[in-house]
Amino acid sequence: MSSRYLIRPQADQDLEEQAVYLAEVAGVDIGHRFLLAADETFRLLSTNPGIGWRPRLRSTQLRGLRIFSISGFEKILAFYRPADQGIEVLRVVHGSRNLLQFFRRERID
Repeated sequence: MSSRYLIRPQADQDLEEQAVYLAEVAGVDIGHRFLLAADETFRLLSTNPGIGWRPRLRSTQLRGLRIFSISGFEKILAFYRPADQGIEVLRVVHGSRNLLQFFRRERID
């Protein structure tokens, strides 16, 4: 049985925006390296979905949500949910943001 990961549309947009930002401020190689690191991190999580930490959230919609940093880009966090044969990546967000407000304002599904 193989593990897989599914990137939701908002997470895909987050990844693209972060890669473009990194390419602009640090160089194209860094933006590309970020995308490779995200793929590597998602593969790790798909085979070990329980390694991320669970935020304390009251929302029943976000039950099961986990957070894990992108390898080599520790300030960038992947919000994911374990799935039957892997994970669903819901969002990818820089950790310097106010995450409480983020959870209240942004869509995470």
